[in-house]
Amino acid sequence: MAFTLAIPVRFGDCDFAGIGYYPRLLALVDATIEDWTEAAIGITRTTLHGVHRCGLPTADLSVRFVTPCRLGETLSCTVRVRKLGTTSISLNVVAEVGSSPRFEADLVQVLMDLSSGRPVPWPDEWRSRLQVELA
Repeated sequence: MAFTLAIPVRFGDCDFAGIGYYPRLLALVDATIEDWTEAAIGITRTTLHGVHRCGLPTADLSVRFVTPCRLGETLSCTVRVRKLGTTSISLNVVAEVGSSPRFEADLVQVLMDLSSGRPVPWPDEWRSRLQVELA
């Protein structure tokens, strides 16, 4: 399964030549994953952090920039689950305009207890929902 979020490319995301500000583009990846988390496991980041006292820090990140992003375009950012581990999840996020790729990110995120700072296993209910998301 895949989750897609439409995000407009704004002036703060790139210059007029289409040169993307990579911290801003990675923030778009994070925004997509944040919305995907709510859609996939039914929990907002506010609830994840505040109620469950868990976070999803990125342990590994690889990004490929394919084509410049242009001011005024709308990116379709799609999240796919590649692998589900005991405490981690491997995600792929592709940003496209139409069928033209702009950039792609591969991430490994780890479910972490915010109090101890240690990885924790996925709760059974979340794991079962995430398994449905496997590409």
